[in-house]
Amino acid sequence: MKKICITALALLIIPSVSFAEIAIQDGYSIEGKIFAVKTSKKYASVDSCAKIAMSKSRVAGFTFKSSSKKCFLYKNVRALKEDSGSVSGTK
Repeated sequence: MKKICITALALLIIPSVSFAEIAIQDGYSIEGKIFAVKTSKKYASVDSCAKIAMSKSRVAGFTFKSSSKKCFLYKNVRALKEDSGSVSGTK
């Protein structure tokens, strides 16, 4: 019984500890297939947008548009383009 409890506890703790690294680039937006667009105040910052992107295994990158305060999550990244009002990150 103890073995099962320890294994279950390890499975709960380990995934939340390790996140993939994300490379942040100011002044660029991503071109790729959109996974989701987050518009709530909860995701209205670069940090919160990066955090949700890192927590989703199917997301390859994000773009945060400061003018609209929208967080775009992408399934894939085809290219980066210059966009002075955006901050992007790729895994």
